[in-house]
Amino acid sequence: MNFQVEILVINTLAGFQYMTIVKSTCLRKFSPLYYRILSTCLLFVVLGYSSVTSALDSVIFSVDKISANAWSLQNAQLKITQLDQATPQVSLISADLQLPPPFNKLRKLTIRCQKFTWRENYVDCQQGQGRFNSSNLKAHAFKFSFQVKNKKSQLSINNLTWFGGKLSLDVQDQLGKWKVHLKAKGLNLMQLERFLALDLFDITQGLADLDIELTGEQGDVQALFAAVLLDQFSIQDQQGRFASEVLTLNTELRANKEEKSWQWQSNTKISSGDLYIEPIYLAIDSAHVITMTNHGLWWPDQNKIELASIEFEHINLASLQASAVINYQSSLIIEAAELALHISELKPVAAIYLAPFLEASPLEGIELQGQLEARLKLQQNVLSEINLDARHLTLDDTEQRFFLDEANAQINWTKQANNKASFLNWQGLKLKAIAFDPGQLDFSLFDKQVKLLQPADLTVLGGIFSIQKFSFSKAENNEDSVVHFEGLVDKLSVEQLSTALKWEPLTGSISGYIPAVRYENKILSLDGELKMQVFDGEVRVKNLASSGLFTNFSRFYMDLEFDSLDLGTITRKFHTGNIEGKLSGVVQNLYLENWQPISFYAWMGTPEDDDSTHKISQKAVENIASIGGSSAADVLSKGFLGLFSSFRYDKLGFGCYLYQGVCQLMGVEAVDNGFYLIKGGGLPRIDIIGYNPRLNWSVLLERLRRITASDEFIIE
Repeated sequence: MNFQVEILVINTLAGFQYMTIVKSTCLRKFSPLYYRILSTCLLFVVLGYSSVTSALDSVIFSVDKISANAWSLQNAQLKITQLDQATPQVSLISADLQLPPPFNKLRKLTIRCQKFTWRENYVDCQQGQGRFNSSNLKAHAFKFSFQVKNKKSQLSINNLTWFGGKLSLDVQDQLGKWKVHLKAKGLNLMQLERFLALDLFDITQGLADLDIELTGEQGDVQALFAAVLLDQFSIQDQQGRFASEVLTLNTELRANKEEKSWQWQSNTKISSGDLYIEPIYLAIDSAHVITMTNHGLWWPDQNKIELASIEFEHINLASLQASAVINYQSSLIIEAAELALHISELKPVAAIYLAPFLEASPLEGIELQGQLEARLKLQQNVLSEINLDARHLTLDDTEQRFFLDEANAQINWTKQANNKASFLNWQGLKLKAIAFDPGQLDFSLFDKQVKLLQPADLTVLGGIFSIQKFSFSKAENNEDSVVHFEGLVDKLSVEQLSTALKWEPLTGSISGYIPAVRYENKILSLDGELKMQVFDGEVRVKNLASSGLFTNFSRFYMDLEFDSLDLGTITRKFHTGNIEGKLSGVVQNLYLENWQPISFYAWMGTPEDDDSTHKISQKAVENIASIGGSSAADVLSKGFLGLFSSFRYDKLGFGCYLYQGVCQLMGVEAVDNGFYLIKGGGLPRIDIIGYNPRLNWSVLLERLRRITASDEFIIE
């Protein structure tokens, strides 16, 4: 070893102290330097200056470098005192300590030792004080001890004030194998954030306790243990997508390096505070603690992670178990994953985890109750299987579009071939205001296909809606769909339907066969026709189509035909005055938005071959006249016709073409500047003529409401 020695000799002569500096160079291999310094360099100094020295109290000298087992002291200054005693004292006034890998990034680690011992393969420092810097840390003072002995070394640092807290560090090294134990308490996270100059997060408060232990060899880490406690932790990212408020979090991580992989296990607990992860907000308290445990393997050379087990639990709400294999070699790929979800009560879970995703969507306002078990599988980033088991399920829509009560379901879906059947049954089901009796559907789910496994007879509106066949498939481009449907309706109550849809109550029933259903351009259309037996006649619904059925903007299209309806039954139902005879007609191209007519062409009148009695009461005359805007009411009140309670007519008719809110009126035939609404025949007879061919639709509706209003309302 080559070192330069500068010796400061402190002499005492006749009560005065003076200093002499002696320089000497010693060229030696590594040796018991403590003794060789005394026996060579110091001996030279003492003998050389013995003529001026009467008493030698202490010696201070510097050494370029003292090294042992990859540890070294550079620019060291040693002070030897009590030379006149049997055991002189040696102290290290200052030195730069250089550590072995991986700690050699510390620079300017300056130390002072009150008690210092240095012999061959042995360095010991006790009662030390020090300061250190690095490229990332400013100077810090601390207390320490340091020892190198027989290729084993140890450094202990205590009472280091760091970011408002206290830190202790213990470093051990033996034959290149090392261990580091770091403990910190009460670190101020705001100070840490300012020091690290993080632009992504804003920490407003919080303290941290750390307990970290690393073991390794040379520059490689072999094992890791970390325990972190965050208290009163408040943070927010710059985009507002993540935030916490006074959060208390405990987490532990253990990791061990094997031959080609790392094995780890971690446990995390959030016991209190508020947490926001867009769009989910969690208020965490003692009754709803969040815990997560996981363990797995990491292959750095293969860019692969195996999550052997993940267990997440939001106590008293939900629990999730999962496993996965993830490859991130070129891009993130989930090679395989399985998830199992258990929810004992859906209502609070849906309010926290589901509702935020449904805001501003057509499903906003849905409320769920019941229990749910769910299993999902993924292959190569693609969902491959779903198994749902729902019990005592209640689904309520605040917009009153649908309602499901006391339902049970098993939903089995697979991406590939599926041999598992699914079912849904219920005690109560309501679509809009149309209620279904208890029923069940059995079906299969496969990729983008749904198929009914057996016919289902659903009791609704006092009749039967029978689904004979049903299948649905979605094209790969997600634009076109293929729907196949066969079914029939048998004696559905028109009275219940009109009441449910808040129409004027009608009597009769609906029956019909539906051979096919199409879904194209987001419009659901039915081929075939529905027949309604009402008012002793028949009404046929054709070309029925709908879009947005369960949204806030529903649209309907249809054509109607009706034959030989009994006017006596109709007028008694609506209290418009008595009319005897038959009524036939059509409503073509009827278009409704949210159940309100937008456009149509309608005509209703006396059939050409009607041979029934044609009579009309005074009240009916007045009401029909008010629709057409004629003066029939004045004629009846002022003339001799007011003496009759009813009149004969040859035929009646009324038509409307609705467009842009205006109804173009028409009658049986044109006359002068008007049109016949009723053309008289026989005695006594009366003609009702309309003179206003254009009428605002809202005005017409108001007139119809007025003439159908009654203090007495009868449903037959």
